[in-house]
Amino acid sequence: MRKAAAVIIFLFVLVIDPAHAKNLSAVSDTDTLLAKVADGFADVRDFIVTIDAEVRMEQVQVPNMHATMYFKRPDKIHFDSQGFLFVPRDGIALNPAVLSERYDASLVQTEGLDGKMLYKLQLAAKETKTKIRQMYVWIESANWTIAKIETIPYEGRTLSMVFTYGLVQKKFWLPVKIIFSLGSAAERDKTPDDLSSQQADKFGHMQRTMPRNGSVTILYSDYQVNTGIDDSVFEKK
Repeated sequence: MRKAAAVIIFLFVLVIDPAHAKNLSAVSDTDTLLAKVADGFADVRDFIVTIDAEVRMEQVQVPNMHATMYFKRPDKIHFDSQGFLFVPRDGIALNPAVLSERYDASLVQTEGLDGKMLYKLQLAAKETKTKIRQMYVWIESANWTIAKIETIPYEGRTLSMVFTYGLVQKKFWLPVKIIFSLGSAAERDKTPDDLSSQQADKFGHMQRTMPRNGSVTILYSDYQVNTGIDDSVFEKK
């Protein structure tokens, strides 16, 4: 099970393939879009929340999980759980300000998702050390939240995160549900030509053992916002 967990975590740090983005004249200042999303989360200094997770992953059998999650700006996360916790760390407590700081954005298009019109952006990392180099982000302008994130790892396995929000304490739009989905694109399981031989050797075994399809559904409940969590909570034990 620990090996399977390592595989999933590994998926979140792979470099994804470049994609062509078409800028539309309808919205020219994409940084403003990200800034609006960041502003909506700016008053959340920390929170404590109960999470329940259900994993449905090919080659992996994991029981439903229950835990308490602690978050503190900018990106500190700690989990309290009685059992083994199998959740993707990236995205589970997303701080939009971090995206704005680490990525340059360009508008791809506007499109519908679940009956809503969203801005679709392509984000490109400003620095080479950033784990995920590129991603697509869908922004809902009704409450300036991130509705969806999608990446394409080098093996053609697509990771998407779909967010559902609730109004907490009558003023904070925070996730109440996130669905992480992993899928494989047809004929994209070969190592790219631009990978070094050392990278290819490193990923060769992973290519045969990675789950190709599956999902993790995470439900959030009982939020406690801005309680003043001490930094000691996040120290490694």
